Formats: sequence, C-alpha cells, structure tokens
Amino acid sequence: MFNIEKYLEKFSKNIHSSKLQKECILGVIKKYTQIQLSPDEIEIKNYIVHTKTSPAVLNKIFIYKSKILEDIALQTPNFKIVDIK
Repeated sequence: MFNIEKYLEKFSKNIHSSKLQKECILGVIKKYTQIQLSPDEIEIKNYIVHTKTSPAVLNKIFIYKSKILEDIALQTPNFKIVDIK
C-alpha cells in the first residue's frame, strides 16, 4: 500500500535543507558586508545565488564576492555555489 507520509517526507527534507542553505549564505554575506538580508531576498537556482535587493547592496556584495564564495564552500562542502548575481 502507498504510504503518503513517506512520500511527503521527501519534500519536507528538501525544503528544510533549502532553508539551511539560505541561512548559511545569509550568514556569510552578513559576515563580510554587515548587511542583513531576509531569506526572501535570495534565491538559489542551478548553483547560483540570485539576489533581489537594491543596487547599492548588490555592489557591496560584489566587492566581497570571492571571499563570500570561498567561505560558503568551506562551511558547506556538500553544497556547491558557483556565482552570486
């Protein structure tokens, strides 16, 4: 018999891991830029972090882009981010 609970558990795990990834990325961005973004302001697609914020904030993030990407790679070795846009 089909167990709906186990089926839905797969989606729950993916949502939870996505939240953890966003929290990690937001923490690293805050560490280097001292800017607190909300989880709604970033989106992860195809290993790229897309930010939905003002141009001034984007410029500050791009100044520290290489350091942010290195720190994300060190903190989450099983999770890959290749760019921030």
